[in-house]
Amino acid sequence: MKWFFAITEKTLANDPDHGFIDCIRVAVRSARENTSLIPHMVFDGAECDFTREMAAEGVNVIYHRIHFFDKLKQAQEEQKPEWPNYMDTAAGAFMRLDLALLETKDQFVLYTDCDVMFLSNPDLEFCRPEIFAACGQFGQQDYYSDMNSGVMILNLNRIRNDLPAMVEFLCDNFNFISGYDQELLRIFYNAHWSPLSAKFNWKPYWGVNSRAKIVHFHGPKAPASRNILNDHHYREHDPVFHTWRHWFFQNVPGYEHYVPIWENFLEAARESQKVEIDPFVFDSVRE
Repeated sequence: MKWFFAITEKTLANDPDHGFIDCIRVAVRSARENTSLIPHMVFDGAECDFTREMAAEGVNVIYHRIHFFDKLKQAQEEQKPEWPNYMDTAAGAFMRLDLALLETKDQFVLYTDCDVMFLSNPDLEFCRPEIFAACGQFGQQDYYSDMNSGVMILNLNRIRNDLPAMVEFLCDNFNFISGYDQELLRIFYNAHWSPLSAKFNWKPYWGVNSRAKIVHFHGPKAPASRNILNDHHYREHDPVFHTWRHWFFQNVPGYEHYVPIWENFLEAARESQKVEIDPFVFDSVRE
């Protein structure tokens, strides 16, 4: 099965507590070791050392900007001018919708956020949703009331058919949607999606699950979680960090279990780069 994830050049430069470059390295390394998935990275930006690194790791890198970027930017500027940096994240978040335009051979694909790791082959070929399948957001049984778009099986034929109406609805009602792809999908499809077992989108704040296939660092990313594990007072007075700390302390043992696994994948990915990537290749490209 084809697996897609997306990122923007601006997001790669996010703060160390997010560490998206390392998050992607872990996602790709864990998929390479534990699954038969075919990885695709949709990238809004120019070719760079990181995209070449991903290509060397066997990732199909697709350079693309969402087709409704300008239209969405205009809607944001007119309806929510107090969100000046909205498009920095939106350009990546809404990329999952454009998969319907980028992938025309396979009807069903797996899409995940960048902050996942694969513990075993998800074997999701059985899942053929009418629209898309997703797991719960904060609760394991929140399939319908509060789904999470971080792991999805997409029916691209259906998404492709609905995409013009979805984009029109988003831009006309931007002031009321107040979010990204997840909020749009919840409202537009009004709970008419298919449920997916929580083991395919397992959150560390739910604890340890021996049956989990995809672990999603929803909320505190692994680098931030390591910082809190090392110092429980880490950024405790930072209001921006408050929500992440809240979810972390819901289940500290879950982070104690999954963060070291994530770090082992990262170490393997970095060692692989030392062996497989010749720095002179990058130098020659720059020249």
